[in-house]
Amino acid sequence: MFNPLKTKTGWIILFSLIVAGIFVANFNPASLVGSQQKKNDALIAEQMAYHIGVLAYLYGYPIVDMHKQMHNETHQVAPGQQVYAPVNRLYRYPEIVGPGTAGNLRAPNNDTLYYSGWFDISEEPLIIHTPDTAGRYYTIAVTNLYSEVTHIGRRTTGTEEGYFALVAPNWRGKLPQGIRKINVESQQGWLLGRMLVEGAEDFDTAMGLVNAIWMAPLSEFTPGQHPPARGPVIAKPIDPLDSLDFFRVMNEKLKTLPPRPGEQAMMAQFDAINVGPGSKFDIAALSEAGRRGLERAVADGREIVDAATRRTIPDYNGWMISKDIGRYGFDYMHRASVARGGYGNLPEESLYPAMVFDGGGNLLDGARHYTLHFEPGQLPPANGFWSLAAYRLSDLQLEENTIGRYSIGDRTRGLRYNADGSLTLHLQHEQPEDEQANWLPVPTGYFMLVMRLYEPSAAALSNDYLLPGVKLAD
Repeated sequence: MFNPLKTKTGWIILFSLIVAGIFVANFNPASLVGSQQKKNDALIAEQMAYHIGVLAYLYGYPIVDMHKQMHNETHQVAPGQQVYAPVNRLYRYPEIVGPGTAGNLRAPNNDTLYYSGWFDISEEPLIIHTPDTAGRYYTIAVTNLYSEVTHIGRRTTGTEEGYFALVAPNWRGKLPQGIRKINVESQQGWLLGRMLVEGAEDFDTAMGLVNAIWMAPLSEFTPGQHPPARGPVIAKPIDPLDSLDFFRVMNEKLKTLPPRPGEQAMMAQFDAINVGPGSKFDIAALSEAGRRGLERAVADGREIVDAATRRTIPDYNGWMISKDIGRYGFDYMHRASVARGGYGNLPEESLYPAMVFDGGGNLLDGARHYTLHFEPGQLPPANGFWSLAAYRLSDLQLEENTIGRYSIGDRTRGLRYNADGSLTLHLQHEQPEDEQANWLPVPTGYFMLVMRLYEPSAAALSNDYLLPGVKLAD
């Protein structure tokens, strides 16, 4: 019988089998399973953090942005800081807004005096006093952390002297007699007020009314008396919008907000990555994969928000009009884009038709001459007033001009109507040859037009009235 061990080849085969046997004896399938499981866990952790994190970024953007602005305007965070007032106190802009005096305001109006403040009603209501404005237009936009708005002012509460209490959902006390309750969904938020001013000659009267608006927590409230001043609070500025700190702030704020109908499943998803109201977000406890996913979510979420502010919305004769500002439902991207652009009033308080392109699809350019013509009886329908302003497209700010005119509208002195009752506005950088022309100076480069209709009529809100288009005059 053949014996393979008597051959060299046989011994080689036997040695190979022995080595293979040793390998098989030490082979552990569980080690491969464990390795694959780690890869699976990392993949799931990163992708879930990313995909849920992007939605969380869009949802939480106004919450975190308002936290940032509240900190930076209720603390002295920089030398020469323009806008500063402690929590539950008002800052009053000291002049009619013009080039270089807008502070953090974006595309500011030149028709009203501004006043603003940040409130915290987590412990008790905040009482707001408003004077009798004798019919003069004013408004206070009470904006909660979701960027949704309630108005105090001529349209909603009249112009007689009044006291209003901002009340959080968790407060169960009793208000003094004669104070009107304003329910606010969030414990913190922003107030932005506007008081009509009829030019420089009306400034002192209008500012006197602004100075008569004040607010105080209930425990400090005495009818007819301004609350005592508070000393400055020094701090470093914050900006959590571009870092993982975004989710820490969002997580903390969500814990203070009451659950909203229809959002329970989404909050459960947020909790799955520890940013929801039922979790505690801890940056230090993040896995490497989870951190990667959330960092990607912040970067891409910010890009989506920025893109949403630049997207084209339906226009009417070239005017872009959004009529759902201040009420967003489940449209979180739109809500974030409005917050990114500077917040706003409810449409029934004011409409803001805007234009950046001429009829040929080219950007509006200060090197060109344009006209805006209203046929007889077709002026913008507003129960308050209307005005038109032009802003640099680069930063949405006003630009200096030779006549110091930064808006034109139904209150502009010296408007010249045509023989048939129509009105033509001239929009250009240089003064028209006709010195009597209705001239709105525009910036030198690309610019944006914003028409404002304060207390717009039903026709404007329903699109039964449409603004005419802007036409090239050269």
